[in-house]
Amino acid sequence: MNALYWLDMRVRVRERRLWVLALFFVAMPLLICGLSLLAAFQGNGVLEPGNAGEMVAMGAIYCQAGLLTLLSPLAAAQRISQEREQRTYAALVNSPLSPAAIARGKLLGAWTFTLWLGALTLPFVAAAALWGGLAPWVPFACFGLNLLAGLALSALALGLSGLFGRSLSAYLASGAVLFLWCLALPMIGGLTLGIVEGGPEATLASTRAIFCAFFLHHPFAPQIWTTMRGSGAVVTFVDWGVWVPLYGVGAWLVLAWLGFRMAVRGLRREVY
Repeated sequence: MNALYWLDMRVRVRERRLWVLALFFVAMPLLICGLSLLAAFQGNGVLEPGNAGEMVAMGAIYCQAGLLTLLSPLAAAQRISQEREQRTYAALVNSPLSPAAIARGKLLGAWTFTLWLGALTLPFVAAAALWGGLAPWVPFACFGLNLLAGLALSALALGLSGLFGRSLSAYLASGAVLFLWCLALPMIGGLTLGIVEGGPEATLASTRAIFCAFFLHHPFAPQIWTTMRGSGAVVTFVDWGVWVPLYGVGAWLVLAWLGFRMAVRGLRREVY
């Protein structure tokens, strides 16, 4: 096992403020799921299990997705750059570990944090599955997709941490990537889709091309397809087939690989 990973774990476990974050990560899904239960009551005060299960599942799934999307890259964006700021970087790069081994140790530490955060919300996802409303496989499939999106974002943020010399720069770069990926590209895609569909030459192929370029790789896109398919809702891309979530997952894996390679390149640039 990577020695740097175990060192990073010992340091993180001793941080008392980390448990405050864990409390926040549990409190938010608890609050949202509780409000979802209240919203599922009908006007006569009767609670329909199917409606309650669907509301709780949606709340748990997308609350977890939002928290992992925001916190996972922030937790990884300083893991290499902080070594420079703490003046331990020279000792790290001159150790027997290769740049790839250093990047793997840092990445495993970031991924462990993401998995730990995801495990905190697993009981809410399991409870939502017991209520019904969605197909039983949907909450657990979305749970896995949320984790995978968080892992990919952690790897990408680690790469930015390796390229930038300061934590602030890495944080700003990670925030810019999140803004571009989560907000700017969907907005540009929505405007582009409206222009294309309003024209005389709108085709299914052009619509699919726009969705692939701007929407289907979004950190929430495979989860939206999965929940809509599990609930039977009719959405534009739900009937396109299982390649829709596979396309998004494939894009995440490519970004995770690019992030790791950027981290290795940044470390190798310092060494050589």
